[in-house]
Amino acid sequence: VGYSCPGTCLDYVYDKLQTPYAFAFEIYANPAEEEDLKQRWQEKISAKDAEFLQMNAHLASEHFKDLFVDHPSSFVQVRNAKHHRGFGRSSTDCFEQFNPGDAEEYRSVVDNWSAAYLEMAAMVAKNIRSNSTRAIF
Repeated sequence: VGYSCPGTCLDYVYDKLQTPYAFAFEIYANPAEEEDLKQRWQEKISAKDAEFLQMNAHLASEHFKDLFVDHPSSFVQVRNAKHHRGFGRSSTDCFEQFNPGDAEEYRSVVDNWSAAYLEMAAMVAKNIRSNSTRAIF
């Protein structure tokens, strides 16, 4: 997901099932929130202690918490699970946050992320072939 998210299913798959690759994609954000989200993220990672936090903390830490309270993520839990259902949003708000609003936007998102997924799969396959070739010699 491009950020540390300890304790998720990704850790389980990597640690317990010993798979060398574990991925999760957050593929959509409402474009109306995109600029605000990018700006707030840049502010967080530009802080003087951001490098230390990125290496030694998690995104639900106090430094990043407000970002995920305002922009919920399935991978960063900042509230008690019993109390966060819907994050106080209407079903329409939730749908708009996580789903494209029309057919054109939907096709664009599918095309973009399908290409990204296929490119990643090709890189993984190449890496596996490369590692198995090295192991033979």
